[in-house]
Amino acid sequence: MELKKNYIHIGLAALILAVSFFCVQFIFSSEAGQVRRFILEGKRSAESKNILACANLISKEYSDKYNNDRQTLIYITREVFAYYKAIIIGVDKMDIRLDESKTRAEVEIVALVLCQSKENKSEKIFEGERGRFRVKLIKEKGKWQLLEIELLERMTIMGQTIDAA
Repeated sequence: MELKKNYIHIGLAALILAVSFFCVQFIFSSEAGQVRRFILEGKRSAESKNILACANLISKEYSDKYNNDRQTLIYITREVFAYYKAIIIGVDKMDIRLDESKTRAEVEIVALVLCQSKENKSEKIFEGERGRFRVKLIKEKGKWQLLEIELLERMTIMGQTIDAA
């Protein structure tokens, strides 16, 4: 009986220690780590085709050199999700640069994007393309938000070739 109580106390102490460790990591994690988590959250949202989660990652001030604003980007994202049956994103490289105030970040991403079209009759054929992107982020109300996306290489999306500007 006494031995069981000791195991319970040890288990409880280990649980408290683990929770404390993760809380400290969350509170004191670096800005670069938070940016990395933001990018990976966007990846998961795109792969699960969750339009609401994607929309929540986009700043109200979003604007890019393709003349898209926040609403247009959400519309385009919805169209891409409707066009593809499955989306898989493999992030190969992420180069994160923060400004001195740590409220803006620029991230260059190299990723392999595999997509399966709904029109594709064969269940196993994916269209795939490795691309380079630059995303600009801004920290608003303590959260990172997408401010701009730029293609650094030509890509084909939904059967249309988009040139890097």
